[in-house]
Amino acid sequence: MWKLGRFLFVRLGTILTLAGGVWGLTSTLALAKTSKADQVKAAYIMDAKSGQAVYTQNADEKLPIASLSKLMTLYLVEKAVQSGQIKWTDQVPIAKNVRKMAESSTLSTMPMAAKDQFTVRQLFAATLVGSSNSSAIALGELVGGSNQAFIAKMNQQAKKWGLAATFVSASGLDNTDLTTYHLNLPKTSAKAQNLVSAKAITTIAQHLVTEFPEIVTVSNQSAVKIHDYRVPTSVLILKGQRYYDARVKVDGLKTGYTDQAGGCLVATYKQNGRRMIATTLGSKWKFTANNNLRWRLKQQEVYHQVAPSTIQYRVPGTKTTLTLVATGQTQAWENTQSSLQATKVSAIKIQRNQPNYLATQTTVMRLRLTDPLSGTTQTIAYRTPTAVSLAGPLQWATSAATPQRLNIQLAFAD
Repeated sequence: MWKLGRFLFVRLGTILTLAGGVWGLTSTLALAKTSKADQVKAAYIMDAKSGQAVYTQNADEKLPIASLSKLMTLYLVEKAVQSGQIKWTDQVPIAKNVRKMAESSTLSTMPMAAKDQFTVRQLFAATLVGSSNSSAIALGELVGGSNQAFIAKMNQQAKKWGLAATFVSASGLDNTDLTTYHLNLPKTSAKAQNLVSAKAITTIAQHLVTEFPEIVTVSNQSAVKIHDYRVPTSVLILKGQRYYDARVKVDGLKTGYTDQAGGCLVATYKQNGRRMIATTLGSKWKFTANNNLRWRLKQQEVYHQVAPSTIQYRVPGTKTTLTLVATGQTQAWENTQSSLQATKVSAIKIQRNQPNYLATQTTVMRLRLTDPLSGTTQTIAYRTPTAVSLAGPLQWATSAATPQRLNIQLAFAD
């Protein structure tokens, strides 16, 4: 039998959440005094498969994210290909104002001469690897039918996922640049820009890498060649790039920068064999800040069993012991700095003078887990794997049983 005290730990200042049957571990840990290179406005680190938040900092505030916005654009392009609306080999019509933007020395990473034709696949790679603004806009106009209609799709998708996000641009440029090329949305302010939370953009990246895992292969390139153009990566923490850190290897995904947004980065990597996504927003040193945050967490975090998947539970007031099975995920990322307090609470009402029948998947006991530092409480349900009858009459204790706070080391001891 598993001993919960052996496996259940959380970091200092941590909140343990259980949503949709998946463990979430949200750190509000204030890092030790950091240098300016490590300072960010917001951060979010997620396990891509489980959705568990391993670290959060100001994660729900909508902030400028610059070219990280292109991740939503690329997701909608992937969905359009998946649905058969477009093909990777389709040539993309490019409007004159979009080609003109591609001539800009400050806004363009790939020229688009009038004679050049580009496929969906080529512009997808230019958008992801080189952060080409013109490529992102052209793809958006292809999928949406117009720039304005595509941005409406971006906002609709964000609403569908329940994200804290407002988009006015397929590229991440703000209206101070878009207006020059008549790409600003009607009735938006002169300085309007995409505003998206760290949690929201990480969630978008999660959908990309889980639904379309090949995107990591595309992003993990030092450059892509399109026609005669070499489009270098903007993700300078990839292997072979200037800010690569071998301690926390990265294989993608996207950068962003504007004066308003500061340095923004979504990085994908693996730790303990798990696909992770780390987002930092509003930094002065976007590569250093992201690298250092991932390194600190790597030193603290372990992915392992945090609660028993099966327990033997004595039904209160009876001599009956049941085998119960936990619902949801019992493995998670954890830190060993502060343990949870566990309380077992009976979830069934026993009839005293007649047989009691428990159907399959009846919740018999709930394990309430309380963070002693934050006071936050979450619950795991334990259920019957098969139907069972409890014979009566039953002998009850002389007083009503009340939930009892348990020592974490004895949570499942007989």
